[in-house]
Amino acid sequence: MSANPIDKLEFQLESLIEGAFARLFRGSIDARDIAVLLLRALEDNSSAPASLRDRPAAPDHFQIQMNPANIRCLLAEFPDLPQRLARLIVDLSAESGFLLTANPTVRLLPNADLTSHEAIITAERLQSKSGETATMQPVNANLRQSGAQNPALHISDARVIPLVKSVVNVGREQYNDIVIADGYISRHHLQLRRRYGVYTLFDVKSRGGTRVNDMHVAEHQLQNGDVISIGHTTLVYTDDNGQIAGDGTTRILLSG
Repeated sequence: MSANPIDKLEFQLESLIEGAFARLFRGSIDARDIAVLLLRALEDNSSAPASLRDRPAAPDHFQIQMNPANIRCLLAEFPDLPQRLARLIVDLSAESGFLLTANPTVRLLPNADLTSHEAIITAERLQSKSGETATMQPVNANLRQSGAQNPALHISDARVIPLVKSVVNVGREQYNDIVIADGYISRHHLQLRRRYGVYTLFDVKSRGGTRVNDMHVAEHQLQNGDVISIGHTTLVYTDDNGQIAGDGTTRILLSG
């Protein structure tokens, strides 16, 4: 199975409810949509660790808004879906390196303003608000200094795209956040994920691979001036902080 967290979560979601997304929602929302939003909610609402040795604290309460018809279809077949999703969040938090200080809860909320293709997932830490868990210590100064300022991708077709979302999908298909019309790249080629203001690139088992500064990579924390090569397209990552590499954040993709 792919090492990419989105692929893993999508597979787990499909397995969790026995393919219900594919079966019930063919042509509308799918498991990948929910997977991306769950990871985004988990990362955006986690509390920064007190030091580099600690793990960030994950949110413990998730609200999933979907079109009422979508929710009715799911709950009619899986009345215990919120509990199933909560168990999945426990596994996801552990695998992604987050600390859960309480058992998570999940609420499904109907929202008639959403189409059958849309969902909104929000998350928060209820335990921390109630005072049942200790307040996190101030973030280590080294973590604060690493945040990118005005990050952007400069694409070889002359586009400059500011990076504002926590999860940015790049590929050939229209569902990506950044769509590149290059027949030599995969439909879903790579993903950028932001944690504590820093973007990390993940190759998502693309057909042709991803190179950063002429090195094949599976995972790489982006630095100002990094040159990303996919297919016949070049993307240059910039940020105003001008961070310099050197902390061992690149995972090289080995052949064989």
